[in-house]
Amino acid sequence: MGTSGIKAGLMNESGKIIARTYWDTTLIASQPGQMEQDPDFFYKKTVQIIKETTEKSGVDANNIAGITIAGQMGGIIGVDKDFNSVTGLDMGLDIRSEKYNTEIHKKHGKQITTTTFGSPRNTPKIMMWAREHRKTYSKVEKFVTLSGYVSAKLAGLKSDDAFIDYTLLTFFGNEDAEKLCWSEELTATFGLDIKKFPRVVNPWDIIGNLTAEPAKLAGLKQGTPIIAGAGDQPAGFLGAGFVEPNKLLDVSGSTTLLFANVNSFSPDTKNHTVMFMPSVIKGSYTAFTYINGGGITLKWFCDEFAPGSSLDSLVNGAKKIPPGSGGLLFIPYFGGRQCPYNAEVRGAWIGLNWGHKKEYLFRAILEGLTFDYTLSLEHIRNSFPEIDTSSITGIGGGTKSNFWNRIKADVLNIPYLIPEENQFTLRGCGIITGYAVGVYNDLQTTAKQFSLHDKKQTIQPDKKNTALYKPFYSAFKKALQSPLIETMQKISTIKQQ
Repeated sequence: MGTSGIKAGLMNESGKIIARTYWDTTLIASQPGQMEQDPDFFYKKTVQIIKETTEKSGVDANNIAGITIAGQMGGIIGVDKDFNSVTGLDMGLDIRSEKYNTEIHKKHGKQITTTTFGSPRNTPKIMMWAREHRKTYSKVEKFVTLSGYVSAKLAGLKSDDAFIDYTLLTFFGNEDAEKLCWSEELTATFGLDIKKFPRVVNPWDIIGNLTAEPAKLAGLKQGTPIIAGAGDQPAGFLGAGFVEPNKLLDVSGSTTLLFANVNSFSPDTKNHTVMFMPSVIKGSYTAFTYINGGGITLKWFCDEFAPGSSLDSLVNGAKKIPPGSGGLLFIPYFGGRQCPYNAEVRGAWIGLNWGHKKEYLFRAILEGLTFDYTLSLEHIRNSFPEIDTSSITGIGGGTKSNFWNRIKADVLNIPYLIPEENQFTLRGCGIITGYAVGVYNDLQTTAKQFSLHDKKQTIQPDKKNTALYKPFYSAFKKALQSPLIETMQKISTIKQQ
C-alpha cells in the first residue's frame, strides 16, 4: 500500500508473481501542507484487490498460504479499543506537525541521531495530536501505521493486539535503533504516553488469521494466516535481493531515496545527514537519505503547470534541451529538507528568464532531484568509505523513465542497472509469507536465489554530459549554503491569512 497506489500479487513457491493488480489511490491536498488519505478506503480496496488478483490467477483459495502487507512508512493512525480510526490517516506527506519536528531537533538533536534511526516523522505527528487535539488524543488507544491498520482489520484485532514490525520504526523518532524497540526515555521526554504505542514484532510473525467477513469479501479461506509484514522499502529490498553489504540502490517513487546496504548502525553525528533503516534480515541495515515527496513533484508540475500535457510529452520536450536546462537550477525540497533536517527549506527554480518554457522547468526538476542524490552519495561515502560505487541499481516507479535514468548515470558518473521486472515489493512480501509459514528456511538465501535471474539494462554514463553537469552541481551545493535558504526561512515565519 503506497502513497500513489495499491498493488497486489500472488506469488508461487519459486518466487514468480503469477498474477498482479494495480489501482491508483486518491491523494487530496486540502490546503498547503495538509495531505489526506482515508485509511478505511485502503481496507476496502485491499479486500477488493485481493479478490481480483486471486480470480486472475485461477488459484484455489485453499492453496493460499498467507497474506503479508507492506505499506507506507510515514504516517500514523490513532485507533480506539475496537480498532476504529479516530484520527484518520495523518500521512507522511502532511507537514502540519513539522514545527514539533523542528522543536525536538533543536532540543534533542544529538539524542535523536545517536539513539534513533535519525528521521523522526511520525512521533512529531503524535505530539501534534497530543498538544493540539487533546480530546481526540484521549480517545486513542494505540497509534499504528497504515499496513498495521489494514492487517488488524483483516484479522479482527482489538487495540491490545496492535503491532508494528521493527522495520517500520524507521520514521518514528522515539525508537531505540539498536534494540529495535521503543525508547521509554525519549517517549517520556516528548511528553507522550508509551502505552499508546503498539508492540514491536518481527516482519515474519503471524499476528492473526483472516476473519469471516473480510474472507468472504476477498474470496479467501477464513483462517488464512496474516503476517506482520514490513515497510514498503525493506520489503522491496528483500524482493530485489538487495541483501549484500556495500551495494547501492536508488528507489525513485513518491519519495526519492538513495540506499547503501551496511552491516552496522553507525550514527552520522558529524553531519546529521545519513539516516538508517533496519533490514527485514535482522542485524543488517541500510544507510540512506531521502526527499519526502520528491517523486510527487513531477506529477504536481504536470497537473498544475502543464495542463493537457502528459509526463511522456514533457520528457520528449526535455530531451531536446542540453544538460543544465538552459541555466536553470531547481531546489527540490517542497516538504522541507530531511537530510540534514531543516523544515523551513522549500522548493525553488533559480535563474528563470523569459526564454524558459515548461520543458526547461521539467528537466530542471529531474536534474535537481539527481543533484540531491549526488550530494547524498558524498555523505554516505564519508560515513562508509567501503561502499561499492562501480554501479547502482534503480527500482521504483521513477525507473520507468529511461531519460531520468540517463540523467542519473551522467550526473553521478556511475553505471545504472535497471531491472526489467519491477515487482520487488510484492516478491518481498511473498518471501516473508513463505518464511512465516515454513516454505523457506532462510530469508537471505531465498532472496538471493530469486534475484539471480533478474535481467537488467545497463546505462553507462556519458562522460561529456558528466563534465557539463559538474558546474551545475557545484551551483546546487552553493545554493543550499546561500542567503536563499535564509530567505526561505524568513518567509516561513511570516503569518499568512
